[in-house]
Amino acid sequence: MSARTNAKSSIPTAAADVTLLRWIGTIGIALFLIIFPYEKGLFNGYELAFEKPIYSAVIFGYVLLIITAAFAYRNAQHHSYRGILSIAVMVLPLIYWLSSFQAVSDYYAKFMILVFFLMAALFISSLYLAESVQSRKVIEYALVFSSYLIVLFGIFNLFGQMYYRDALWLAHDGYRLSSVFQYSNTYAGFLAALFLVSLYYAVHCIRPSARIVHAAMLVPIWISFMFTYSRGAIVVIPVLVLILLPFLRFTKQIAYLIFMVLSVIISMAILGKLTTNADAIALLVQPTESKAESPISLFSSLPLQNWGLLLLGSVITVGFIMFYHAKASAWIETKLSKLSTRKWSFAAVPVISLVLAAIIAGSLLSSSTIRGLLPEKIANRFENINLQQHSVLERLTFYKDGLRVAEDYPLLGGGGGAWQSMFEQYQNNPYWSRQSHSFFVQVLVESGWLGLIALIALLVFVYTLYIRKFIRHPELRGSHLIFFIFSLGLLMHSAIDFDMSYIYISAIVFISLGAMLAPYGSKLTFNRDKLKALTERGWVKLVFPSLLVLLSLFAIVMAASETSAINKYNKAYTLAVHQQTPLDQLMPMLNEAIAASSAHSAFAVTKADWLEQAYTQTNSDSLLEDAIETVNLGRESDPYNRGLLMSQYRLLQVKGSFDASLNVIDEGLNKFPWDIKLYEAAITSYVKAYETAITDNNQADANKYSQRVNDLSNEIERRINQLSELPPEQQQGRSFAFTPAIEQALSQLELAAAQ
Repeated sequence: MSARTNAKSSIPTAAADVTLLRWIGTIGIALFLIIFPYEKGLFNGYELAFEKPIYSAVIFGYVLLIITAAFAYRNAQHHSYRGILSIAVMVLPLIYWLSSFQAVSDYYAKFMILVFFLMAALFISSLYLAESVQSRKVIEYALVFSSYLIVLFGIFNLFGQMYYRDALWLAHDGYRLSSVFQYSNTYAGFLAALFLVSLYYAVHCIRPSARIVHAAMLVPIWISFMFTYSRGAIVVIPVLVLILLPFLRFTKQIAYLIFMVLSVIISMAILGKLTTNADAIALLVQPTESKAESPISLFSSLPLQNWGLLLLGSVITVGFIMFYHAKASAWIETKLSKLSTRKWSFAAVPVISLVLAAIIAGSLLSSSTIRGLLPEKIANRFENINLQQHSVLERLTFYKDGLRVAEDYPLLGGGGGAWQSMFEQYQNNPYWSRQSHSFFVQVLVESGWLGLIALIALLVFVYTLYIRKFIRHPELRGSHLIFFIFSLGLLMHSAIDFDMSYIYISAIVFISLGAMLAPYGSKLTFNRDKLKALTERGWVKLVFPSLLVLLSLFAIVMAASETSAINKYNKAYTLAVHQQTPLDQLMPMLNEAIAASSAHSAFAVTKADWLEQAYTQTNSDSLLEDAIETVNLGRESDPYNRGLLMSQYRLLQVKGSFDASLNVIDEGLNKFPWDIKLYEAAITSYVKAYETAITDNNQADANKYSQRVNDLSNEIERRINQLSELPPEQQQGRSFAFTPAIEQALSQLELAAAQ
C-alpha cells in the first residue's frame, strides 16, 4: 500500500520539476531577447571592443542550454525529429571546431566556435521549451515586445529626445536610421521582417487591445524603414510577402494586403514633412567637430510636429483596421466563401500581388512624376535600384573574392574570422570590408563547403519539416507563424548583407527556427518500436543531455576566462592612457591577460607597442628582445595581423636584421597586396639596402635589390591599370597610387645607379 502511495506521489513532483524547468528556461529566453539588443546588437566586428558583451550573452545562453538539457532528460521523447535536429544543429560548432585546426586566426576560430555553440544552444532551448502554448507565447511576446522597443528607441533618436552613438548613421548622403544596430541596412532587414509580423497580428488578433497595439506600430515601423534608406530590404519585402501569403487563408490574404497598402500609403503621406523635420533635428542634436551631442525636448517645435504626425498616422491606421474587422471582414468572408474553397484560391492573391508589385516597381523606377511625390533622398534611392549600382557591384566582388578564398580552403575553410583576416589577400580591388556582406559567403570562407552544406541542409530540413507539418496539421496552426516570418526574413536579407554578424540577429533566427517547430513536438515522433525501445533506455536518455551539460560547462569556463582576460587588459590600458602608470606596473596586468588568452592578438600588439616605446627611451636590449619575442609569439597564432607584422618589421629594422625585415615586408605584400603603405615601406627599404650593398661593393646583392624595386614599381603600375578597368559605377575603395615617398625612393635608386 505504501509503495503504491509513494509511486503516486512522485508523479506530480516530477511533473512540477519539469514545469519549473520549462518556465525557468522560457523566462531566460525572453530575458535574452529583451536585454541584449542594446549592446550594439551584439555586433561581432572581430575587434576587442565588441567582444565582452558577446561573452556575456554566450554565458547566458549556455546556462539556458544546461536548463534545457535537464528538461530534455526529464520530459523529452528522443525517438523524434527533435533529437535529430538537436544533433544536426550541433554539427555547425563541430565543423567550426574542425576548421580551427587550420585556422588563420587561432583566437577568432575559438571565438566563432563559442558563437555557433550559442546558436545551437538557443535553437535547442526554443525547440524543447516552446512546445507548450504558454511558454511559446512568452517567447513570442518577448520577441515582439523587444522589437517594438527597438523601433521606439530608434524613433526617439530620430526625433531628437535621445542620443545613442550611430543610432543615426552618417553616410555620404546624410543620416540614416540604424537604432541599436548602428548600421542601417541590418536595421532595415530587421524592420522588414517585423513589419510583416505586425501585419500578421493586425489581421489575426482576436482581442481588440492586441489588434490596436500591433496596428498602431505599422506606421512607426514603415517610417523607420524608410529612414534607413535601404534598397536591398525594399527588394526583399515583396519576395517575403509572396512566400508568406500562401500560408494564410484566402480572405486573410486580402486583409493582409489591404492593411499593408493602407499603412504604407499613410506613412508615405506624412514622410515628406517628417524627413524635413528630422534633417533639421539632426543638425541640432548630432555631434560635430565643434559641438557635443545635445538631445532636445519632446515639446520643442520640430519633434512635437513629428510625434503628432506619427500619432495621427497610427490613429488613422488603427481606425481603419478596426473598422475593417468590425464591418468589412465578415462581409468579405461571406462574399468570397465559395471562391475560397477552390484549390487554386490560395495562389490567386499572391499572383495578383506579383503583377501589382511589378507595376508599382516599374512606375517607381520609370516615372519621374511618381518619384517626385517622395522625399528627394528616398526618390534617389528608388531611382538607383538596379544591378549596376555600386553597392550591388561591390557585393558581387565580395562574393567572388569569397569563392577565391574557398578555392584555397575548400573543405573546412580558414576558421572563424577568416574573412577579416584574409580578404585583402584575395580582393579584386582595395575595398575595405571586414564583413563579406553575406552570411552564407562568410560561413563558406570560415568553415568551407562542408560548413556551408551543413548549414543549408539544416535550414532546408527545418523549413521543409515546418511546412509539411503546417499543411498536415491545420489544427495546430497559430501565431507561431511569426517565428517563420522572422527567421526567413532575416536569413533572406542576411544573404546580401552582414546581418548575422550581429549576434542578436543570429539569436532571433535560431530561436525562431526552434520555436516554429516546437508546437509540432507531438507530431515529430517516429513510429518505430525498435527505435523507441532503444531511446527509452535510461542510459540512452542520459547521454545527449549529459553531453550538452558538459559542453556547456566547458564553454562557460572558456568564455569566463576570455572575459577575465579582457577585463585585465582594459584595466591595464586604462591605467596607461588616463593615469600614465609606469610600464613596470602595467606589465604584470598585461601579462596576466596574455596568460589567460595567449592567442588574442590585440594583447600582443599592445605589449609590443609599449615595449617598443620603452626601448626608444632607454635603448635597453632586453626590452627590444622582449618585444620581438612577443611579436613572434603573436604572429604564430595570428599570422595575418597587420599590426603584428608591421611591429615585427620595425623591430627587426631597429635590431639591424635588415634581411629578416625585408622578408617580413615581402610577406606583408603577399598578404596585403593592395596596401600602398606596404609598397612604400618595401621600396624605401630595398633602396636603402641597395645603397648599402653599393657602399660595401656587393654588386650581386645590389642587382638583386634593384630588380626587386623595379618589380614592385611594375606591380604598382599593373594594379593601377587593373583599377582603371572597374565599371564606372563601382568604387575602387582605398587610394592606390604612387606616393611621394615611393617616387623619392625611385629617384634615389636612379641617381645611385647612375653614379
